[in-house]
Amino acid sequence: MKNIYIIAFSFVLLLSSCSEDYLDLDSSTSQSMDAVNTLDDVEMLLHGAYNILSDNDYYNNGYLARSDVRADDMLSLSSSRLGTENRYQYTPEKCTSGMWSVPYTAIRQANRVLNHLEAIEAVSESDVTMKNSMKGQALTIRALAHFDLCRMFGLPYSHNGGSSLGVPIITTILDWDAKKERNTVKEVYEQVINDLTIAIPLMDTEVTDGYINHWAAKTILARVYLYKEDNALAYSTAKDIIDNSPYELVSRDKYVDSWADDYTSESIFSISNTLTDNGGLESIGNYADPDGYYIFAATKKLTLIFDDADIRKELLYDDYRTYKYDVQGRVLKFPGKGNTKDKIVAAWEEGKTLSNPSYTSNTPVFRLSELYLIAAEAAIKEADPVNATLYLNKIVERADPTATVAEADIDLDRILLERRKEFVSEGHRFFDLTRNKLNIDRPRLTKRQSSSVPKFIDWNYYKIVYPIPISERNANPNLIQNPDY
Repeated sequence: MKNIYIIAFSFVLLLSSCSEDYLDLDSSTSQSMDAVNTLDDVEMLLHGAYNILSDNDYYNNGYLARSDVRADDMLSLSSSRLGTENRYQYTPEKCTSGMWSVPYTAIRQANRVLNHLEAIEAVSESDVTMKNSMKGQALTIRALAHFDLCRMFGLPYSHNGGSSLGVPIITTILDWDAKKERNTVKEVYEQVINDLTIAIPLMDTEVTDGYINHWAAKTILARVYLYKEDNALAYSTAKDIIDNSPYELVSRDKYVDSWADDYTSESIFSISNTLTDNGGLESIGNYADPDGYYIFAATKKLTLIFDDADIRKELLYDDYRTYKYDVQGRVLKFPGKGNTKDKIVAAWEEGKTLSNPSYTSNTPVFRLSELYLIAAEAAIKEADPVNATLYLNKIVERADPTATVAEADIDLDRILLERRKEFVSEGHRFFDLTRNKLNIDRPRLTKRQSSSVPKFIDWNYYKIVYPIPISERNANPNLIQNPDY
């Protein structure tokens, strides 16, 4: 997805991805855009949109790691990278502008794809299929980026029914001097749902590793419904994917080593990295690797939530740096291509370096296990403990066949605990707490944890949303800053 020919074709677009001009689009009549005359040309632009999703300020790192270190299971071992988020010290002047600008660059690229598709006539049945598929993918990328921006820069929908400010909705190619205002969270969610509703029937239902298909778009929709507290629709959408999609949960005996694979039976959508084209040293894999930067680590508190028989505990590796830093250590979800746990342990014991570095791992965005836990959470919120138990136990029993949860014991806390176990280091925990109006409790349990790290974050604390970067407000005074910044 990130081949050099794609980047070259999108050169003009990518040059303008800096934060000062995220809304400034090149004219569709510019020389680079004149070259887009066929569906194959548009496909190259679409590949460029996927390339943007893999940026280290987006799904190859930032949107996962920066979220997790604001919660209670992962911490930063650095005063610079991730340290600002870990300590809640971000301000309009001191925040990562790429968190704002990169998703908007993806939106801009998606809008270009959609604009060119409108101008190209499909002359055969295969052209119609290709055009529909690309339209669906572009709409889904646009929806995903709007949703992610709204999660980062707008309050959770549950806090006030979506009435607070979200982010600007961008669905067209804008004039160079456009100054868009922020839409409400509710308006952003409505746009996201509308884009996905149009996109889903346009795309293939077959597995398309590394690319968005019918089921990936539907997974985003299920997540959006859950965040929006439209629990009946979240449940029915998740159930549809579980019942009808071609994906299956990875078995317990293959679970740990499956993270060394590019794709598994439950990979609905992942960011594709290769040996020659990847996120490099600033990727989440290198951040979590003791032979890399090793600044994204699990807390010892995290080990307390796992029973010894839980297969997921095997992913919390007591590596050779654990004892130095007094943390649990590495989460083996970004081990590098083909680097099973046995290979990693053997390399450490023999003093060898693995041939495939950790940053060659694909980054999971949507896995089938999320749909089971969406269904469980939505069901319990709809006062349906029978189905909540049914779907929860699919994940519980995959991890430990002896750990079945009884219907009498199920509640929201138990489901959120399972989400916590299942999605360690995948960027979910912070949002699971804040959207459910739960406080973040982070007692100081490690020597390396800075005393400046706040130990308690109230669910309504103003810093559960990021400030609009000062560079963006300088370029566009119409962007109202979030309260208290």
